[in-house]
Amino acid sequence: MTTTRRVVTVLATAGLVISALGAGSATAATKGKIIISNNCGKAVPTTIHRTDGSQIAGTGAAPAGSYFSYPVDPGTYLVRVPAGQRTVKILDLSPKAHSAIVRAC
Repeated sequence: MTTTRRVVTVLATAGLVISALGAGSATAATKGKIIISNNCGKAVPTTIHRTDGSQIAGTGAAPAGSYFSYPVDPGTYLVRVPAGQRTVKILDLSPKAHSAIVRAC
């Protein structure tokens, strides 16, 4: 593992812990964030959908080792990755912002 990947991994882990605690200031207009970590070792398709099935974000080939993030309003979303479909709930922790990380594989 390269030094850069180690730093990114440590930062992502720290971000997960911080997001779970709801850290960070927010206003009424602040959105949460869904972050998809491509840990598959190859480029993979990733998408984020509303519960009605409409796609709101995605990429056809997220590079190996990359992170794809998208700002979303509080609510429930479906994240489709090679590991399968995951249901993600972004909480309204006002006045804090909430994020969730989903692993692709």
